[in-house]
Amino acid sequence: MRRDELLAALEAARAKLDAAIEGLSSEDMTAPGPVGDWSVKDLLSHVTSWDVDLLTNLGKAQRGQKPGRTQWDPAGIQAQNDVWHQELKDRPLERVLADYDGVHAQVLRAVSALTDAELEAPIAWRGGQPLYKYFVDHIVIHEDEHGAELAEWRKHQH
Repeated sequence: MRRDELLAALEAARAKLDAAIEGLSSEDMTAPGPVGDWSVKDLLSHVTSWDVDLLTNLGKAQRGQKPGRTQWDPAGIQAQNDVWHQELKDRPLERVLADYDGVHAQVLRAVSALTDAELEAPIAWRGGQPLYKYFVDHIVIHEDEHGAELAEWRKHQH
């Protein structure tokens, strides 16, 4: 996948997620229930946390290091989600929204700085998958899934 294609995919996934939260009040954003007992705010913190994790792991990969704490099996992923939720559940909505936008901008800058060859390069700790696939799996697909969940939830609101 070329850099411009990946940037377009990242922007499209974010646009779907943004559309799913557009026009929500602060009360709508902080009330539990859209995804299990998580609020929209919790979900945005969750998405942002995984984006930060990706950026951290990208930096490590560029230095020839393995990723840190991330566990890639379903139980490890759920455990990490639970840890981040506990850490961030009381974070003010305004900070969550600022982080959501700011980290996304960092992701776009990181991708913009990569060459097509770097995006096609295999990552050993991802089973030899190309680097672009890491972005697709952990941001594009992830944001599409949560955007669809929120869009479905909104169909049943008001």
